[in-house]
Amino acid sequence: MAFLATCTQPITPVACSFAVHDVPELPPVPRLARELEDRFGDYASIQHERIGEALDFLDEIDPQPTNPWGMAPIWFTAASSFLILDPLSGQPLPKQDPARFRGAEYEWGVPLGSSGLRLILDNGARIAVELCLPSPDDDVLRRVVPWLQRHLPFRLSAKQWRAWTPTRTGSFKARKMDAPETLQGRARHEVGGGGY
Repeated sequence: MAFLATCTQPITPVACSFAVHDVPELPPVPRLARELEDRFGDYASIQHERIGEALDFLDEIDPQPTNPWGMAPIWFTAASSFLILDPLSGQPLPKQDPARFRGAEYEWGVPLGSSGLRLILDNGARIAVELCLPSPDDDVLRRVVPWLQRHLPFRLSAKQWRAWTPTRTGSFKARKMDAPETLQGRARHEVGGGGY
């Protein structure tokens, strides 16, 4: 939340929800789904004032049963879409717009030109952050990346940097690029995260 408040301008508010998954090779666990519904009613949208209660519920049902691959049935998710701010002006960096990329996606559901965060809690915790800097220009990378890194609760990967360029057919092609200087030489010490 501190990263979002300091480094981003929200496009959407942080949306919190529970989901009950049909887990392959795990018998249904209706007791957990009933408890979830009894406690929260429509659990597909959890109000911010009930987040503490949602986290308490996860503690109460921990550990959830899992399939052979460790997948649990009840997931709590918090997600947000945002614009990255310029640390000098405090304003959004220009050209952060998926329309520039004509609907192309980095991966399914993640349009190029957009940035977002998704936290998933079940028996463990996973966080995904997609950062789309509008320009691979050295000045932008030198100013913005170290500032983002100072405010993120994990280290950015030195391996996951790509520049997307248009092709003659109108699609976009990824080109692996060197990580900004502030991240180079850290590949052996990475905790997680990534930048694009």
